[in-house]
Amino acid sequence: MEYLTSPEKIANRTVADEYFAVTEKVEALYGQGNPLPADAIGPRMARLRREHHRLLGNGYCTRPPELDCAFEAICETCTFFQTSIEFRPTLQRQRDHAANHDQPRRANLFDRLLTNIDKQAS
Repeated sequence: MEYLTSPEKIANRTVADEYFAVTEKVEALYGQGNPLPADAIGPRMARLRREHHRLLGNGYCTRPPELDCAFEAICETCTFFQTSIEFRPTLQRQRDHAANHDQPRRANLFDRLLTNIDKQAS
């Protein structure tokens, strides 16, 4: 069995023993049973997978799966970012956080997203 780290790299022996015990259990799970068939997901999950590449905390990434993304932290400025009224509370909290931490450009971004959501909802 090949580990990503070695016991020598974990200074605390108890932590190292526990780490490797858990690692062995996780690796054992990969060998159990057959993978689920492709049609095992329900129609709603299938639709979600077709329409949205990745669920985000405040919207969806609609970037096609075959296109790689190197920008994991600027989704809201990406053309593939989509959000809706269901994410309004999260976006509002993000906007308030930015305003409270003197981040006017970030607050402005969330203001624009909130304004667009409000326009779509009305």
